[in-house]
Amino acid sequence: DIMKKLIYVLEDDEDIRDILSIFFSHFDLEVKTFEDIKGFKEVMETSIPDLYILDINLPDGSGLDLADCIAAKDSTRNIPILLMSAHMDTQEISDSTFIKGFIQKPFDLYFMKDKVMELLAAS
Repeated sequence: DIMKKLIYVLEDDEDIRDILSIFFSHFDLEVKTFEDIKGFKEVMETSIPDLYILDINLPDGSGLDLADCIAAKDSTRNIPILLMSAHMDTQEISDSTFIKGFIQKPFDLYFMKDKVMELLAAS
């Protein structure tokens, strides 16, 4: 039995969390969602996903800083990170080599799916 690919979604907007969770379940992907960095960090050590999708602007910090933490750990440094934001653009984050993609909000779900599938296939 092939394990489902696991995606961690860190997003403070409940609607976006629900939409992504339901949408990706149709493609046989397992999604764990988090609304803040604190909750995310609590499970960060216990299991490792196949892909991280991180919002940049969060109530308790920055997804960019969290991406730095993920990339700094041996156990997670090779896991692709996809960032999303309504307030930044690709130029601002392209300096980080470990960031594998950026999605501008509002996003098209199928564009997001294509990017996710591409990253999962490459990892």
